[in-house]
Amino acid sequence: MNFLTNLVTIFQIISAILVMILVMLQDTKEDGNIVTGSSNKGGTMGMGREEKLAKYTKYIGIAFIILTIISSTMLIVYRG
Repeated sequence: MNFLTNLVTIFQIISAILVMILVMLQDTKEDGNIVTGSSNKGGTMGMGREEKLAKYTKYIGIAFIILTIISSTMLIVYRG
């Protein structure tokens, strides 16, 4: 059972890192940049990338939650 616990923990760490990276890659929804004051109003050119990033973030976030539940359940059940 130790191998399975380690495997779930490794996948949980990988999914947490992926969620952080995907969230940092997404553009903000506000109307300008704090530093320059500019805004990106290029139309729909970036919509495909943003939608993909949002979809991937959602799925990997769900995987992270499921792995966290599995990990905590394994800790409770197999304690000892």
